[in-house]
Amino acid sequence: MGDAMDRCDPCSGELAPGKTTLEIWRGDQLVVIRDVPADVCLQCNEAYISPNVSERLDHFLVECHQHQPEQYLSVPQYSAAQAMDEP
Repeated sequence: MGDAMDRCDPCSGELAPGKTTLEIWRGDQLVVIRDVPADVCLQCNEAYISPNVSERLDHFLVECHQHQPEQYLSVPQYSAAQAMDEP
């Protein structure tokens, strides 16, 4: 490490190999992919995915409907009006 490529853009923190979770909207469907290999900032947790991993994920997303998910998640949804309404 040590050159500019090994630093986080937002905070200049050091990057290290790790994993991240991606949340990707495809139309009105949310797809979550866990344990994606990435360089992760040790300071702010920003994740950087390599072009190779990104390309493989793009291919998966085209065909993800053909795969059985590990699990389905229940996620609450709120409107901005609810979230910003003053009590």
